[in-house]
This record gives sequence, C-alpha cells and structure tokens, in this order.
Amino acid sequence: MSTSALICKNEQRRYQVRQKEGLNGLDYLEVSEDQLTLTVYFLGKAPPNLQKENIRIEGGRRIINIQLINFEIHREEDPETDDCVHIIVDKFGDFSTYCLCVIEIDAQTKKPIIEIDKQGRKHYLSMHGFDPRYACLEFNFKAGCPSDLDCKPQSICPPEKREEPEINYLAKDYASFRQLILDRLALTMPDWKERHVPDLGITLVELLAYVGDHLSYYQDAVATEAYLDTARRRISVRRHVRLVDYQLHEGCNARAWVAFEVSSDLTKLQLVDFYLITDPVISTYGNVLEHTQLPNTAPKPYLIFEPLVENREKEKDIALYADHNEITIYTWGDTQCCLPKGSTSATLIDPGTATLPKPENPGECCPHDGPDSSHDEQPATSPLDSDYRLKLKPCDIIIFEEVKGPRTGNPADADSIHRHAVRLTKAEKAQDPLNGQLIWKIEWTAEDALPFPICISSIKEEDCSPISDVSVVRGNVLLVDHGESVKDDLEPVPLETIEAECGDNCMPREAIKIAGRFDPYLPKPDVTFSQPLPPCEQKKYSCTPVSKLTPASALLEQDVRQALPAVKLNEITIASNEPNAAPPPIWEPRLDLLDSDPEGRHFVVEMEDGRRAQLRFGNGESGRFPDAETHFQAVYRIGNGSVGNVGAETITHIVFRNNLPNGVSIAPRNPLPATGGTNPEPIVEAKLFAPQAFRKELQRAITADDYARIVMRDFQNKVQRAAAKLRWTGSWFEVLVAIDPLGSEATDEELHCEITQHLYRYRRIGHDVVVAQASYVALDIAMTVCVLPHYLRGHVKSALLDVFSSRAMPDGGKGFFHPDNLSFGEGVYLSKLVATAQAVVGVESVVVTKLERFFAGPNREIENGFLPLGPFEVARLDNDPSFPENGKFTLDMRGGR
Repeated sequence: MSTSALICKNEQRRYQVRQKEGLNGLDYLEVSEDQLTLTVYFLGKAPPNLQKENIRIEGGRRIINIQLINFEIHREEDPETDDCVHIIVDKFGDFSTYCLCVIEIDAQTKKPIIEIDKQGRKHYLSMHGFDPRYACLEFNFKAGCPSDLDCKPQSICPPEKREEPEINYLAKDYASFRQLILDRLALTMPDWKERHVPDLGITLVELLAYVGDHLSYYQDAVATEAYLDTARRRISVRRHVRLVDYQLHEGCNARAWVAFEVSSDLTKLQLVDFYLITDPVISTYGNVLEHTQLPNTAPKPYLIFEPLVENREKEKDIALYADHNEITIYTWGDTQCCLPKGSTSATLIDPGTATLPKPENPGECCPHDGPDSSHDEQPATSPLDSDYRLKLKPCDIIIFEEVKGPRTGNPADADSIHRHAVRLTKAEKAQDPLNGQLIWKIEWTAEDALPFPICISSIKEEDCSPISDVSVVRGNVLLVDHGESVKDDLEPVPLETIEAECGDNCMPREAIKIAGRFDPYLPKPDVTFSQPLPPCEQKKYSCTPVSKLTPASALLEQDVRQALPAVKLNEITIASNEPNAAPPPIWEPRLDLLDSDPEGRHFVVEMEDGRRAQLRFGNGESGRFPDAETHFQAVYRIGNGSVGNVGAETITHIVFRNNLPNGVSIAPRNPLPATGGTNPEPIVEAKLFAPQAFRKELQRAITADDYARIVMRDFQNKVQRAAAKLRWTGSWFEVLVAIDPLGSEATDEELHCEITQHLYRYRRIGHDVVVAQASYVALDIAMTVCVLPHYLRGHVKSALLDVFSSRAMPDGGKGFFHPDNLSFGEGVYLSKLVATAQAVVGVESVVVTKLERFFAGPNREIENGFLPLGPFEVARLDNDPSFPENGKFTLDMRGGR
C-alpha cells in the first residue's frame, strides 16, 4: 500500500466533477452533536438508485464495525443546490479517522461487489458513476468536540533544513590534523589569512596538530603487533591480516544513474556494444561517438562508465523509448501540487490517446457530432494496451527531477539537489474517467521514499501565473559503473622437467613434466573491484510469502570488503578455435581459496603497492592449479577508487564499439553524481585494525549479551536496540531477545522471524532462542505551564504538544517521546522534561505536577527527579485519546492571553 497521497492547495477537480454530466462524488459530511447522525453532501444530485447498502463506513481503532440504522435522501428542487443524505448509525466512533465510501452492490443479493487486484488484495468496487477521487470521505466523529487549539493546518511540505558543515574526523597524522584545523579556521575566521610560521595562530595550530599526531601514533603503537609491523609489501600485509580473519579491501568503483534521451525508439541495443564517457572536450562529433574517434592519448582525458546489470542479463538487449525522455506527473486537474517527503506512489501521464468506441452503424455519423462537439472531451472507455505509449514495468528505474524554479518558472532556478531515483514495484495502466486521460499508477519501496518534497505545480511570485511541470520523471535510466573492459593474453603456464636422481645402464632416468611456478601479473594496473548486483526480486524469505524488490538505493551501496575484482580468465585450448567447439573453461575470482575444492577453477587477485594485480592459483587442495603450458586470456576492467565519483551532468557521451545506430540522436546524462567509489585501504590502517578485528566480530553467542550484540550488528537498519537474558525453563536454558524496532512500536512478526532464523547459526548448543517485542511502559505526565504575556496560550500549548509528541515532524524532527528517542532502560528525568518545555518560545515557567507510570500511581518520582525503567522496558507516551493506556500528557496552561 502507498504511504502517502497527492497534496494540492487548489482542488479544481471538485468543480469539474460537479459540472460533468453523469459523474458524481462526495463533497463533505457533517457530524451531529450526538455523533450518531451523519449528513453527507454530494457533488451535485444524489444518484437515483442509491440505497442504504451502497454506504459503507470503515476504519476506527477502538470502535469498529459501525452499521447504518436509518437512511434518508434529501433531494433539493433547486438545480444549483447539491443533494444530501442523512445517515443514522448504531454507535459513534472513537478519536481515529473513519472512511465513508459509496460502493457497488449486487442488484439481487444487495451484497457488496469485491474486486481482487493483480497482487491478490481485495477491495470494494466504487459505485458506478462516482469519480474515484471523490468516492470516499475521511472524517472524524470528534471533529465537533471543544478544543482550545487552533485548527490551522500544518505545513506538509516545509522548506528543507540547511546542511551542517562536514568535518573529517578520520585525520590520523600531523599533516592531516594541521590541514583540518586550518580548513576549519578558514570557515570560522575567514579574515585570518596569516600562514607564516612565527605567527601565534600558526604556532597554536601546529601545537594542536602535534598533540593529535602524538595521540594517533600512540593508538597505532598499542594496536600493532611486531611481526605485522615488519611487513612492507601490500601482498604480505594482506596475507598476514587474513590469518586473523581480516579482509584488506582494495576499494571499489563508483556507480551512477544515467538517463538517455533519444529522438526515436531503440528496442535492440546490446550492452556490449557501447559505453559512456565523461566530457572528452570533443565538440565536433556530438554526443554519439565511435571508439575510433576518441583521442589516443595516455592518460586518457576522460573516464569510462559501462552498463551494469546482473550477470544472467548481460546478454540481454535493452530498449530506449522516446516517450520515456520526460514523463509528466499527473495532478488530476488540480494546481499547486506536490509529492510530500516520504511518498512512495505517484500518478504519471501517458502521452497516448485512448481509442474511441466505434459507432454501431458505420455509415452513420456519431450522434454527438456537431458544430459544438469535440472528440477531445469524450473520455475513452476500456482503452486498449496498444493505446498506451509508455512501457513501464516493475523493476524499472525512474528519476524525479526538478526542471523549473518553483517560484519563477525559470529552468535556471531549478534546484539540482531535488533529484531522486526510485525502483518501481508497481506500474499499472489506468484511465481518468473525467477526461479520458491515460495514466499510470506507480509505486516504489519505502527504502526509496522521497527524501524531500517534490513540487509539481506552483504559481509565480511575480504575477501569480500558474507554473506547471515543475518536476518531471525521467525514464530510460540505466545503472553504470566506472571501469574500462580490456582483454590481454597472459604468458603460458611454464613447464618444468624433473629427472630422477638415479638410473642404471639399462634404463634411462625417468623425466617428469610438471607445471612450474605461475604467479602472473595483469598487463594493466588499477583493476576494478565491484560487488555483484543483487537480483531485482529477492528470493522469498522463509518467514514470509511476500517477495521483496531490491530498492534503487541499495544498488548504489557496496560493501568494500565483499567487492570482487572484475577479472575472468578464459582457458584457451587448441579445440577452442575449432568450429562448433564448446566454450572454453572460465576461471573466476574469489576473495580467498579456503573453501575452494581441488577441481575448482578459482584464483585470487592480490594488489601490489603500484596497483599492479598479481594472480594466485590454488595448490591442488584448496583450488586447482592450472596445467602446464595452459594459455589464458584475461578479460578484466581497469578503473577504480574515488576518481570515479564524478559530479552530476558529467557523463554526457556514448561511445559505440559496434553497431552504431544511424538516424537516431542519443543524449546521455547523469542527473545525480556518481557515488560509492572508494580508494584502497592503506596498509597502515590494516596494521592498526587487523590484530583486534577478530575480537570485534562475533562468530558464536555464548552469553546473553552476545545475542543482543549480534542483532545490533546485523540488523542496525531495522532495530534501534536489543537486549537479551537467559531463563531456565525447567529442562534447558532459553534466551529471550527483546527488540526495539526503529521508528515503530508495533509488533513486526516478519522481523521477529527473520531475527530468530539469523540467530540460529550463532546460538550455543542447548539454548533455545525466543524473539519478542520490548515491554512498553505507558507514562502519565502532567505539567503546569505559565505563559509569558502577549503570547496566546493556545499557540504555546500546541507547540508543547508537538515537542512532547511521539510522531515525526514535517521538518524532519522527532518528538520527545518518538520511538527512536527512547530505548531499553532509559528512564525519564524530571530536569530534561523541564528543560525541553522551557525551550519552547512563550513559556515563562514549568512545574511538573505528575510523573508516574500509567495506572500505577506515584512512587516518589517527582521527589527523586527520575522515573526509572527496567532493562527490558521502554517508555511510551502517545497521548492518543483513543488509546489512553498508551500514555497520557496533560497541560495546565496559565497566564498569557
């Protein structure tokens, strides 16, 4: 399901639906004082066949299953006045949001008609003739309850917070500390430009840099072992640290999203035929080049990026469509619209046109044809698949991009940061019944949720004229990574002849031919390291029958310690050149050969200090050693590290090796910068970290705390904190692991099952593992707040309720009692409550009059200034009137005005 909806300030569609003949909708409803009578107003006249069974009320958290007792339609004689219907329900609802919908029913049985979508989800069919956007109304039974707070709506799309300056905390030596301090002083004291040694400021900087360098050297000296400290070659250090289960990484290459703009469709574009480069300062040939047109200089004045796909799809052709160059976001006829932060769904416009139904008598004209009729206004019914010109499907990547300034409409004022890539999990064809517009309903995963609001339409500040298509969607998106593919032939495996030491006069000495030492170097340095791409659709986890798609954000993330060298060896034999010969055996790289069998064609790439790559093969037990006189063809890529982290709009040329398309213009560009490029790990860091690495990596859970540490290590993106304890069941020990999920207090059975199965491989023999939710303790807190003069008590109270809420704010902040701000055993301090309330503008003084567990009564918490919690307890205060047992927060506002 989608986590957000389109938000528009000016709803013009409501007026259009009211004017459209044959189309109806729900306008609004009113709740009576006794909360048992609902008056629902239509967008025009009520349908003549509307019955009580067509009305359904759903929702509610505490009070559910609200039924209709009486139903009366009030029809107005005035054609300008809308009809309404009076509904009497059997009971009133709680403080949560309810939804009233007009649904379709069976004419005979009077039962609702239920549809099942492609994902197997059931939903009620909206009543025929009702606009899908106004077929339901969300309301609250308590809307008329008295309140001292203003009803001004909150800003859903607030301005972004400015980024804080980044400081490098990884400086390790004198020079880096000195440069770091000078860089910081250049920002805080821009007028101070003195750099002479006798200057007092430079003296203090060098003194501080010396102290930092001394402390860093002390850390290195403590953590370094003598035998590892003597190693100087990178290969030697790599092998030493591997003995203590430490992987010396060689960095990884950068990845980027590239959007292609084509003049016409290209449906059979082979990935091996082209690659992309940064601007080579060549303006003669345009954006499409042949590889022979590039300058043959060393080093090359450009970087090469190649398409990156799954290995099983490497031979698959890709298609580029002209209609995917720029896709418009559909606002359903409304203006001043935006997609709020955190959105996971949107609606796109298809440029196609629905096929109009043919008249019953081909010889007659359409009865609606006339001088005032327009076919463009006739909505198409049941459009054909061929009417849609977009070719979207799940697993496709699209990019949201702001192309105009929201305030001026000028493309030069567009914010280049407002660009975000998502992977589609749903792409369904649809049609707007109001105007027949062909549309696409798309969704993406929560991991790809919008990190900022996307403005779609606005108005100019200068003349208040409307601005449309402020942000658009880019299709034809392909993932590329830094590196150039090359092929080189290696020297053959040497042949050594060993003769027997002894012989006799009758028989000559026996000669044995074996393969000699073979540790070849690749001809070109700087081999690419990259982590293989995960499949689009992950395998179904045994805990849940739902398969999950890999989000777009995960495709740019690489674990440098799991990155493999982009090298493959083709074993060339005499039979390889014969027609219809079997493909030659392929040798593949591994991080090590410890788990390779004697016949495994595997090898290890070891990097020297000069970034030269040496190949190491097995010994016949852990990995196979190549036979004597074997020839290899190395197919590998070169280009690695942070040099590939190029900026946005720098990958602008496409180069074809073969099959150059004619008559088609192709303009590639990377709307987002390339990321993920990491330089190789220095051997100094390996010497520092390797000796203690095995102590930090838990491989077996022995104590209860080990289970919690494993959960925090392997589920840090899902679990805020974990705690565990051993308990005796009467026959054996059971480990109870309590988890506090990130951003939620609800129980996630899928997460519990996933953690249970993950801990099974680490558990100690004789231990049973049980994963449970944390024990949440509801709090009852009351404050007396004195408001400063000239401040409205309602405004100050509203601000206090926001500060002490359990929800996330529109500006990205979190309330005091947000689940991510609380964890196991963290009690509530009285001083912190007072300090937080005192920081609110308009507060003169604060007195906490109640601080206790809900339903538990006081226990000298205010006298002690602290409310303690147990090691498996988490504080909770939702202040939800529908669920008072989840915590209550009371404010007694005094003073002000």
